[in-house]
Amino acid sequence: CLYHTNNNTLLGSPTGSGKTVAAEIAMFRVFNKYPDMKCVYIAPLKALVRERIHDWKVRLEQRLGKKVVELTGDFTPDTRAIQLADVIVTTPEKWD
Repeated sequence: CLYHTNNNTLLGSPTGSGKTVAAEIAMFRVFNKYPDMKCVYIAPLKALVRERIHDWKVRLEQRLGKKVVELTGDFTPDTRAIQLADVIVTTPEKWD
């Protein structure tokens, strides 16, 4: 289970099978065990980043007080926003 391990995990499964839920479980572990650490969620497309931002701004930011920041080719926050973020939702090209 992703909640009880520090091991890196590569999860591949069909659309709609729960990959995002698995990532959320891992994020909740980080929030509980390492509260000063950041989570980086990498989505393959900007449209998927926007979906996560829209959802997590409510579920993580408003309900849990975790700062969620978008980092894509269309949107690059200032350095301070990234430093204050708990969750960075991004696309692969930002990490080239």
